[in-house]
Amino acid sequence: MFLHQRFVPGLSILSYIVGDEKTGKAVVIDPMRDVDPYLQVAEANNLTITDIVETHVHADFVSGAHQLKQRLDGKPTIHCSGLGGEAWIPPYADEIVGNGDSFHLGQLRIEAIHTPGHTPEHVSWALYDEQRSSEDPWMLFTGDFLFVGDVGRPDLLGEQARRELAHQLYNSVFERIADLPDHVEIYPAHGPGSLCGKAIGSRLSSTLGYERRHSAAFVKQPEKQWTETLLHEMPPAPAYFKRMKQVNVTEPVLLGDTLPGEQALTPAQVHQVLADGHRVLDIRSPEAFASAHIPGALNIHLEEGFATWAGFVLPADRPVVLVAPSREEAARASRELVRIGLDGIDGYLAGGISAWEAGGYEVAQLQVISAHTLHEQLNSPQPPVVLDVRTDAEWHRGHIHDAVHIHGGLLAGQHSQLPDDRPIAVVCGAGFRASVASSLLKGLGYSQVMTVLGGMAAWKAASLPTAPTQAQAA
Repeated sequence: MFLHQRFVPGLSILSYIVGDEKTGKAVVIDPMRDVDPYLQVAEANNLTITDIVETHVHADFVSGAHQLKQRLDGKPTIHCSGLGGEAWIPPYADEIVGNGDSFHLGQLRIEAIHTPGHTPEHVSWALYDEQRSSEDPWMLFTGDFLFVGDVGRPDLLGEQARRELAHQLYNSVFERIADLPDHVEIYPAHGPGSLCGKAIGSRLSSTLGYERRHSAAFVKQPEKQWTETLLHEMPPAPAYFKRMKQVNVTEPVLLGDTLPGEQALTPAQVHQVLADGHRVLDIRSPEAFASAHIPGALNIHLEEGFATWAGFVLPADRPVVLVAPSREEAARASRELVRIGLDGIDGYLAGGISAWEAGGYEVAQLQVISAHTLHEQLNSPQPPVVLDVRTDAEWHRGHIHDAVHIHGGLLAGQHSQLPDDRPIAVVCGAGFRASVASSLLKGLGYSQVMTVLGGMAAWKAASLPTAPTQAQAA
């Protein structure tokens, strides 16, 4: 049997190719939209992709099932769950599966097990190697139902749906897979860092037995208590999650031979599209952005959190121009953006910010201050407002006295809590999120904005005072 696991950091997506080496037939499980890696792996291993399966309608990335089938001349069969009703069946599905339905790749049997809770239609796919055993599954591809050290969140479809989904998830964990043996290997759709769970472990696979013994999600409690524990300090979901659900139950737009955003634009062309209401997305480091950037630009550094934060703060209906250190990094950013359905990319600024300045166009700066400087300013007669954009869990572990707490991903809708006539010092863990939030505030018209260099890590390293943590307060 052939098994290939593809891991994409940032969104922390896991997808798979499973193949029967004797027949050369293969299935791709939960493919992403940029499908070239699947084609390359299949070709390198003399496999023919005959089937594509999805565990559920994804909320955090655009499904690549339709794209992959199109690239393979329409030959593979796409298998999708029909267990959530018509509203949860993508129009590109070829086979609508129910609990216990299966198909074969030579001696391999792939069988659907209904595991609702993250979504109502969710299935996990059990793999049987019938040459060895037709009774005991070898592997379970669990999608967003079961992760390493965690389970999928049931709160993405609204409060009313949350109650029913939490009930379904509880039953899936303690009843629906209760008969599966401990030796079954677990292969989820996400690893650490994904917002589809709260505390996903760092390893990319596990066994069912190990999770039963050592995952907090498998600690049996009364259902109400179990649900409250699961949802405690659950991070907010990016705004684009709801849009992804809609995209994936309709029909994702097929990509062409090249990704959006590969066009090099002159400063004059960028100036023109900005006049038309488009926006600049500057993917350089917070330090480079602070020293010089195009006025009104949004800064999201191209590191692991890039796609998640783009999903939090970028509207899908407003095209962007990229400012990047290089053409290669602009291409990488474009790839990450189209994974979450942000296809409206005009191109990238050729020559970067230096070319913009050389063209005589206006540049702006963002003030950066140290933790010590902030501490001094907070003890002055006219102190700044401190805006903490970290998560609830981070906030409760210690924060600056009298700071305003707004999760950075929710800032666009909650910034009215901030005064517009006082300086605002934005702090996060180390600097990445503060730069996102500061650039967002400046774009909203706040003129006196500064970021705290090193964030709360620097503040605590300097032994500067913090408000009591929850444990200390208790």
